[in-house]
Amino acid sequence: MVKRFIFIIMILALLGGCYYSVYSNAYPHLKKIRIDPFENNTAEFALADNALNELSLSVRNDGRLKLVTQDPDCSLEGSITSFEEKIYSYDAANMVQDYQISLVLHVVFTDLVKNEVIFENTALRVSETYKVAEGSTARFTSKEEALGEIFTNIFKTVIQTSLEAW
Repeated sequence: MVKRFIFIIMILALLGGCYYSVYSNAYPHLKKIRIDPFENNTAEFALADNALNELSLSVRNDGRLKLVTQDPDCSLEGSITSFEEKIYSYDAANMVQDYQISLVLHVVFTDLVKNEVIFENTALRVSETYKVAEGSTARFTSKEEALGEIFTNIFKTVIQTSLEAW
C-alpha cells in the first residue's frame, strides 16, 4: 500500500514537471519592457490613460516580458492620431443598435539593447463595435469594453507578432 502511494506521488511529480509552451521568442534577450504613455492627439478624454492601463494589463497577462519603469530591454510608445465613433447598425424601427469605435495609432516597439526598431506602424487602424440596444449581435455592451478589446488587439498585433518566431 505504501509502495503504491509513493509510486503514484512520483508519477504525479514527474508529470507535474512536464509542460509545453506554444510561445517562442524571436528576441530572447528581451526580458523587460517599458510602456511609455501614449500621446493623445484626439478630443476624446482619457484615451491615453486607457491605452497605458490596458496595454500594461496585457503585458502582465502575457507573462513573457516584465513591466518596468527603469532599465528596460525594450519599449512600446506611440500616439493616438484619430478616434472615431459612429453608428454601425440600426434595428427594424430605425433605432441605433450598435456603434463602432475606430482608432488610428502610430506605434513603435523598440529593442533598446540592440537599438533597433522591431515594429513600427504609422497608421495602425483597429476597430470594434459595442451595442446600445437589445437584439444586437455585438460582443461588447459598453464603450469601455470595446476600447479594452481594441488595446488588447493592439498588444497582440505589436508585441505578440514581433516576439513570436514561426
